[in-house]
Amino acid sequence: DANAFKLALELAEKVDADVVLANDPDADRLGVYAKDSKTGEYHSFTGNMSGLLIAEYELSQKKERREIPANGALIKTIVSSNLADAIAKEYNLKLIEVLTGFKYIGEQMRLFEQSKEYTYMFGFEESYGCLIGTHARDKDGIAAVMALCEAAAYYKEKGYTLWDQMINIYNKYGFYKELTISITREGVTGAEEIKQMIGKMRENPATALGKYKV
Repeated sequence: DANAFKLALELAEKVDADVVLANDPDADRLGVYAKDSKTGEYHSFTGNMSGLLIAEYELSQKKERREIPANGALIKTIVSSNLADAIAKEYNLKLIEVLTGFKYIGEQMRLFEQSKEYTYMFGFEESYGCLIGTHARDKDGIAAVMALCEAAAYYKEKGYTLWDQMINIYNKYGFYKELTISITREGVTGAEEIKQMIGKMRENPATALGKYKV
């Protein structure tokens, strides 16, 4: 919710901050605004953008330290940006897609530990959640904010902000457009509409979606 950042952005403009970060109440997600060094304008990040910015930073640092194993893997949900595929390829990682929900990323981590087939390097979903490291099986907004603070300081020494770095990422890998559409049905009437829609889908399951078979 952009309104949640209103006071923080007002303060950021007063003190000329480079970045504004916030967690949700249970601190598993993060919100990001970063300044464009050319215009001074603050831009919001989608969950894909913040997740992939962290991924690029963490992986570039690990590559520099030669800490990327031959069997490294990056995990994303099926609704998350395909920019992750390009980043995984850049760092010679296996890209694994799972169903929507961070529990499926956690499930893959458990399988990695059991089989030793892959080493977990990073996981994220478009709904503002990611996990750096293997200390948890769910998204961790605190670690993500810490990583972004570290990244902001690192890039500031190079003369640019997190927003500038996001543009650098697009220049490096290509621009990936994303669009999230939320359809809301409210109240008793809305609940009945949803029930009818689900009923129709179960009675007459789709066999194709556009040119794609289901």
